[in-house]
Amino acid sequence: MTSNLDMTLERRWSFYSFFLLFQALYSLHPWFLWWLPGKMAVIIFFLVHTYFLLTSPLWCFNDGKRIGAALILVVLLQYQSAGSSLNFHIQKLMEAVALLPLVFLMPRFQMDLLEKFQKVMTFILTLSLVFWAGHLVGLDLPSREVTFGTVERSGIVESQYYFSNHFLYLVNNGWQYRAWGVAPVYMRFCSVFLEPGYLAVLMVFFLFINRFNFRERRNIVYLLTIVATVSLAGFLMGIIAFIASSAQNSKHGLFGIVALVVLLLAGAEFFRNYQGGNNFINTGIIRRLEIDQSTGNIAGYNRTSESFDNRFDQFLKSGDVVFGIGREGMDREFGDAANVGYKVYMMTYGALALVLFLAFLFFIARTGGNYRSYVLLLLYIIMFMRGHHTMYYFAFLLVYACGVSDSRYRDEYPVYYTHD
Repeated sequence: MTSNLDMTLERRWSFYSFFLLFQALYSLHPWFLWWLPGKMAVIIFFLVHTYFLLTSPLWCFNDGKRIGAALILVVLLQYQSAGSSLNFHIQKLMEAVALLPLVFLMPRFQMDLLEKFQKVMTFILTLSLVFWAGHLVGLDLPSREVTFGTVERSGIVESQYYFSNHFLYLVNNGWQYRAWGVAPVYMRFCSVFLEPGYLAVLMVFFLFINRFNFRERRNIVYLLTIVATVSLAGFLMGIIAFIASSAQNSKHGLFGIVALVVLLLAGAEFFRNYQGGNNFINTGIIRRLEIDQSTGNIAGYNRTSESFDNRFDQFLKSGDVVFGIGREGMDREFGDAANVGYKVYMMTYGALALVLFLAFLFFIARTGGNYRSYVLLLLYIIMFMRGHHTMYYFAFLLVYACGVSDSRYRDEYPVYYTHD
């Protein structure tokens, strides 16, 4: 018989988990949440999380590894605020509090949250993919033009993103991307969210956590999403995640890896020749995997400019390498130049901040303490190397922290795995 205490806890969790899902979606910037300003969202998240942290028995406050991760997170965000106003320090403290629930949630609530998040994303993506297929053959839903964010270029403030909003999917209308992109951005699927690359990386985490079990229909949806985003990061991380997952299974793992290699080689050969190589898989993925002879790097890894890379090499030999040159120093040297990734983060905040962030991730992985939790750690580091902007996105920390609990406690909570 269920006690009144248990019923009260479940009701509280139902409301709170809904709020956590809202925060996860908000971090991915779906068009239907653009109305909520970032600073207002921080205040709302802080107030609700503080209330539940203080009043609800949902938490593991007696785990030293979780406490260590929480302390590092608070210190790191305050360290990144060095030299800023008191208001900015307060904002960063509030942002830290809004992330702490993912660290302290009991494993059963983490796993329930992960399952609910997947159900929400599967529903959204299934609808989006169906109508996106129509878009690719010219059958578009009604739309309206929308923009998101601003950026200052040469002293002129302009919109950062331009979309046709077809309500169940967005189409990128930025002319500069159409003109300069190696793959037509208006053909890259992003569902209702802002960035196709972010979406693809999230799908990789889902697939790894779900053991690449394609008997579950949702995993087919995730795989199709990665393909439709034409994301180099999604493809490469997906391959790494699949190999790492298969390697754990000594009985069938080798066969899965060999089958993947054969499929990739056959697929690459097909798309190199299909339409004379003039197709978005070849231009968006395969050609970007070739080595750029001028730099010696993969052609598609263009997260930083050549001038930035040269300056980064100088930075590594300078006295600034420990603490970085700061945000003001970055603005002074590079202005609004589009550079992203671990090099940008390290030059801004220094090697100390990088070590603290890796320690934060490591403490969370230690709560799982097994092979799969450390693969999740590796995937998060690769995601961070691709672009540092996503490092604190609630949705990504959710799949990481909750995925680590899944890696350890899945067999103890089979109730959360009765889908499909």
